[in-house]
Amino acid sequence: MIQTGTDSEKVFNGLQKTMQAKGHMRLYAPVLRGVLRVLETKKDTDTATVIVTKDSDIQKYSEVIKQTLSEVKAGNDFSTKVDDTIIGGVIIKNNNTIVDLSYKTTLLNLYRATTK
Repeated sequence: MIQTGTDSEKVFNGLQKTMQAKGHMRLYAPVLRGVLRVLETKKDTDTATVIVTKDSDIQKYSEVIKQTLSEVKAGNDFSTKVDDTIIGGVIIKNNNTIVDLSYKTTLLNLYRATTK
């Protein structure tokens, strides 16, 4: 109902009345946390997110980005985030799918494999 544009106050009042009538008010707070979690997740699924170390990496990895976006069926629209902790490479997120091609992950996996 919230996603369709119904007034959120009306939705939450209705939820509260229903839960009160059924004697489930103890569950009200956990339900609200769950709704918030779902709405936050839905917010991020509209467009793909490409994470790079610096803005110039978008040009450097343009072919990899295009190929990966088509693999995850994201189209060519994406938002960009800069995260210098990934050292290099690119991370692409779309619809709860993460394709991690960062140097950080590669180096961590190499370290874990050699220290087993």
